[in-house]
Amino acid sequence: MEKKGFKAIHTFCRSESGVSTAVAAALLIGIVVIFMTTVQINYMPVWKEDAEYAHMADVWHDMSRFKSNVDIITAGLEINPNARIVLNSPIQVGGSEVPFIRSTTTGGSLAINKDMSGMSVIVIDNESSELFNSEVGLYYTGTVFYRPSNLHYVDEMYCYENGALIVSQKGRSVMKLAPTIVMEKDPGSVNLLIRGVVLDSPRGIVLSSNTVEDIRLTSKESKALFNSTDYESFYNITSVNVTIYTENKEAWENYFRDSASDITLFEGTDYHLDNSSTYAVTFSLHPVGEDLYVTVYRSVIKIETGLL
Repeated sequence: MEKKGFKAIHTFCRSESGVSTAVAAALLIGIVVIFMTTVQINYMPVWKEDAEYAHMADVWHDMSRFKSNVDIITAGLEINPNARIVLNSPIQVGGSEVPFIRSTTTGGSLAINKDMSGMSVIVIDNESSELFNSEVGLYYTGTVFYRPSNLHYVDEMYCYENGALIVSQKGRSVMKLAPTIVMEKDPGSVNLLIRGVVLDSPRGIVLSSNTVEDIRLTSKESKALFNSTDYESFYNITSVNVTIYTENKEAWENYFRDSASDITLFEGTDYHLDNSSTYAVTFSLHPVGEDLYVTVYRSVIKIETGLL
């Protein structure tokens, strides 16, 4: 008698529906693997590059605002040396996300007063004597340096130093926003105005992050270190040597050369540039047949972060 309700095990092994289900599952897994591999190889690098590009655009905006805030405080101190001005400058150290993968974000590091920066101003009179030497007053002016940790987009580094905002990559540097070192030419004279900015904070602060870090700027003091009009009754200024201590020599050379060219001063005659030092550029200004007037200011701005 045939027993109903039960089938032998070997009948399942020969089941066509079971085989088709297994094949369909294998095909589905294969399609998923192919899809994920295609995304990983063809699309993920593009998404990551776009995210890193967007992040670098945010960093450029924030670093530009930082320089603008420093300039605002410097101008305010020049008008009123006793003014207390406080401005916040957030920097997007990291945070741009890769689409569909929120755990993957861009990042970088922000270094404060860790890199090389400084200035020396020496004014020479008609007796070949030093009428003024800035010495320790501007010896170290401070930096804010951003270094990205990009894997796909080019590593562009942003550096605020000596009043300028510089972009560098692969050993080349370009000055994107000019410092407060200004040359002007009037009939019969050349005027050089230097507003040295000193960022006051502990040395060597480094913030590694993938979020926003806030920098707090507070005015401290400002004073005129030298004004040639105070001495014109006794001395004639014949030359001034401005030395910038930096790792971005190319940017500073081009800035001095372009600034002199804009007011029709000629290299080798009215000025010289010396870049023989490893980490310094010296601009020697001695205009032929022109009176030379020099003014040097020093402003001190306290800089604070979440670590201070």
